[in-house]
Amino acid sequence: MNAPRWLLPFTHGVDMGAIDSVVRFAQSAGATLVPVTLIAVPHERRSRGVRLEHIQQSKDFLEAVQFKAARLEVPVERYEVFTGDVLQSIALLVQDLRCDSIVLVTGEQREMLLHASELKRLLMEPPAALVLMRPGHRPGTPTARAAASCAGCAGCGGTGTMPRTRQESRSRAGSEWKSHTRGDSGEERRR
Repeated sequence: MNAPRWLLPFTHGVDMGAIDSVVRFAQSAGATLVPVTLIAVPHERRSRGVRLEHIQQSKDFLEAVQFKAARLEVPVERYEVFTGDVLQSIALLVQDLRCDSIVLVTGEQREMLLHASELKRLLMEPPAALVLMRPGHRPGTPTARAAASCAGCAGCGGTGTMPRTRQESRSRAGSEWKSHTRGDSGEERRR
């Protein structure tokens, strides 16, 4: 059986804690990480093109994932994509790179790795199975209790249930993980 392949999309906001959590989770699942930086190219004629800081964040993110993954011996395939449509590119990359799932990282009050609008659209219309992670929550804290009842994603609307969704909690390295995974056939399964 082949190891699962997880697409890890990035558009902004290098967060070392989130990267560390994703790499550790990939290690425990035996998954290959496919980090992809998506650099948005403006459509406007008067635009001066891609900002240098976006290119630098892209390089920093890919290097950080490579460094963390090498320490934990997690296989990685890195890609950098310049695109006019981030969400369409993610959908195409999932197919082209033969990824089983897309890893999305959410935070309590801040964006991590993706803009909130991109995260919301992926949750509402996922092009593949999703692994939704909320790193850093300790069991027993008010935030962890809220995460246990609802991942806080836009897809469930705060109800804690998503149509055609598998929900599972995992505890790794003192952090609580909450993942919503939409399977191809849509049935609910528990591990």
